[in-house]
Amino acid sequence: MANEQYDLGVAIWDLGGSNELALGTVELPTKGGITATYEETTWSPTYDQTGDTPRDVIKTGETGEITVNMAAFNLEAFAKIFPKARLVTHGTDPTKAKVEFGGGVGESLLPYAKTLTLRPSTLFDPDDPNLGDASEDITYLKAIPRANFSITFAPNTERVYPVLFVAIYDETRKAFVVFGDDSITGEEA
Repeated sequence: MANEQYDLGVAIWDLGGSNELALGTVELPTKGGITATYEETTWSPTYDQTGDTPRDVIKTGETGEITVNMAAFNLEAFAKIFPKARLVTHGTDPTKAKVEFGGGVGESLLPYAKTLTLRPSTLFDPDDPNLGDASEDITYLKAIPRANFSITFAPNTERVYPVLFVAIYDETRKAFVVFGDDSITGEEA
């Protein structure tokens, strides 16, 4: 059987939570896809007697970033995702709304961290309460969204709203990222 790793992805913000949101669907499309990184940072000690030859490799940390290029101007989605974003609806006409950003300078963003799950679109099912098959998920256990838009208004160009999520270590789980179905419990192999 061929390894078919060619499909698009869906980024599920706060899977199973009160702010659950699926980005990369027909309702909330992407342009330019979803990019995720996970990298271990290291330090390699050396000795004068062996020059630049590493004597060991010491893990010093982990980093992860996820960029979801939203191709939808969706106020409700912005308000669900971004810390300090407030959805304001018109007092007499609820079809009119805006999102206000700002405030909280110097405040920790840790309370705003939620799971961010990347799932191949061929395994995503919006009609399933679990949103499909989680067997090929990549889940960042704590991700903090960063409002860092660079929006282009130009001919022959779709407006894209790149949302950057910064992954952080989950002290409770003692983990950073999970590959596969995160709902599985059991013993380490």
